[in-house]
Amino acid sequence: MNPAGITLRELLDLPVLKDAKVISGEKGLNRVVRYIDIMEVPDISGWLREGELLLTTAYSIRHEPALLPKLVKQLAEANAAALAIKPERFLHEMPKAMIQMSNTFDLPIIQLPKGIPYIDITHAVMEQIINKQSSLLRKSEEIYKMLTTLVLENSGIQAVADNVSLLLKLPIWLIDKTGETIVASPSNAHYHSSPNPRYWEIRVDKEMVGKLIVDKEKLDELDQVCIEQARLVFSLELMRRKTAVDTEKRLRGNFVDELLSGLPLSKQEIMSKGSQLGLKPEAIWEVAIIEGEKEEISRHIDKLNHTLAEESQKHHIKSHIHWIGERLVLLLGSPSQEIPTQNPKKDTFNWREKLIPFIQHCSGIRIGFGEKVQLWDVQKSYVEAKKAVIFGMRLDNQKRVFTFEEIEMFHLLMDVSESVEMDKFVEKKIGKLNQYDQENGTDFVKTLYYYIYTRGSLLETAKHLFLHRNSVEYRVDKIRELFDIHTENSQERLVYFFCISYHLFKNNE
Repeated sequence: MNPAGITLRELLDLPVLKDAKVISGEKGLNRVVRYIDIMEVPDISGWLREGELLLTTAYSIRHEPALLPKLVKQLAEANAAALAIKPERFLHEMPKAMIQMSNTFDLPIIQLPKGIPYIDITHAVMEQIINKQSSLLRKSEEIYKMLTTLVLENSGIQAVADNVSLLLKLPIWLIDKTGETIVASPSNAHYHSSPNPRYWEIRVDKEMVGKLIVDKEKLDELDQVCIEQARLVFSLELMRRKTAVDTEKRLRGNFVDELLSGLPLSKQEIMSKGSQLGLKPEAIWEVAIIEGEKEEISRHIDKLNHTLAEESQKHHIKSHIHWIGERLVLLLGSPSQEIPTQNPKKDTFNWREKLIPFIQHCSGIRIGFGEKVQLWDVQKSYVEAKKAVIFGMRLDNQKRVFTFEEIEMFHLLMDVSESVEMDKFVEKKIGKLNQYDQENGTDFVKTLYYYIYTRGSLLETAKHLFLHRNSVEYRVDKIRELFDIHTENSQERLVYFFCISYHLFKNNE
């Protein structure tokens, strides 16, 4: 912020300048004087300052009065305040070009009274500037003390905003990087973005976290002092909030890790700790796992965070997101009335529907959902989510969203295989087909699987295998010819489908 100053109009009311005369540039009398200097050399380029009042007798350019218009232009370009001239000794007539230049830039030219020493003018002007600066400094300290007290007393960001708004006598808004309102005063003031908003950045740890917006085009020096102090205090308040949020998030992440790892925590411990960390025990929870390129997921993670925050705010349930290795794990909460049913389609809130747009915007990633459980059973949902992705990808390599419900039957198939002679049965049905693949480098097993999976569609099978339709047709004909495998019968299709699914899962293909 520029140092405080006083306007030319105010300066001309001083006794020492009561006989001064404004020659031209009257429209610029509201320019603010922050410095005063005397011109002793003809070349002043490079040392002119904004808000400067330049005094001169024009002695240094007395033989080149044509330089005066150039001088006025230099002052205007530096956003100086005015040019004050004592013309009686060396400049007997004001050049017309200088007057025109002055009016063009609205930069006042002031004719100083005869016989008044420079020291009298500079002393009177500097006294006024220093008094103004001292007054603003006192006001700045008072504002800072008042606003920081609100932060130290933990009065809340709304109290800070209300006091800033009261000082400015204007509505204000503090918005985050996404344009969402963090706080407004009055609290019900709705912010409408404008083409040229007056805003000031708010930074925390050298990062821009928001903008302070003030509904006023022109601000006086006291307004600017207030805004500078408000920026500092809002930064402190947002830093305090960020520290609290980061700490809570870290503790919540540690707790979620404990839940997912299956540590022997009692139900009472989980309920108590969950309540403290915002994970409501009375809510219904499900785990989702996102896999894929970490860089790709990271590029879109802000949007994912926004979706989770928006839905969490609607239902007053905090969901949680963090990395476990290369996987992004989401602990998703639903309202307590969302009790799992035999038919999940009847549930009124579905996290899958909310997250599908995120998945669609990210290429090469996939997501698996476990079933809805109580908070103390989230490890079960976590394991299910992992299996949903693993088994789901083997069943359909084109899909990107998987649920445990879809693969549960295949999961049971793998479990029961340990207690029955499943391997012998599978060998009997597809052993020769698998052996042919190994000996000849073909892929008939997967071809048959996708052919049955797509209900005999050559085109869809080709998509799954990244082949041409004719190649698929050739393979299917070859399978029928060499192994006498026919899938016209629905029961036979089912048998082959489960046998190949078991084979793929067991061999981790």
